[in-house]
Amino acid sequence: MCNSKEIGGLGFRDLRCFNQALLAKQGWRLIRKPDSLVARVLKACYFPSGDFLNARKGSKASFVWRSIIWGREVIEKGSRWRIGLGLNIDVIQDRWVPNPPMFKIFDPPPLPEGFTVFDLRLHNGEWDSKFIHLLFSDEEARRILSLPLGSFDHDDVLI
Repeated sequence: MCNSKEIGGLGFRDLRCFNQALLAKQGWRLIRKPDSLVARVLKACYFPSGDFLNARKGSKASFVWRSIIWGREVIEKGSRWRIGLGLNIDVIQDRWVPNPPMFKIFDPPPLPEGFTVFDLRLHNGEWDSKFIHLLFSDEEARRILSLPLGSFDHDDVLI
């Protein structure tokens, strides 16, 4: 299977990476289609009060669940948040700032646990630029303020 196509193989270069990518695709389906039967079953078993991205493997996890958790690493490395309301995006922990390759705050200020992007917005939905400039370096404040904001009636979306 790992031989080139010219000599009768399938041309896979690294089966381990290919397998992890396929498992990541299943994890992505759990995120994008939370009402599917498999998503509801896995949620009930492994993350009843949370979401897939924050779910733990658990000590008695099935092989399927352990495998999908392994695939989640690919999602975590390659995804980031598009801001809607901002309630689901942790300012420090999540990938949301246009700062490749991390897409995170480079030099995080001391913020309380659970501080979300929503907390950086004014009541009218715009960025609180004065507050942002107080918290972050000039470069990070510029990056944050360059982000378009979704309206209050849109959810945050993992992209």
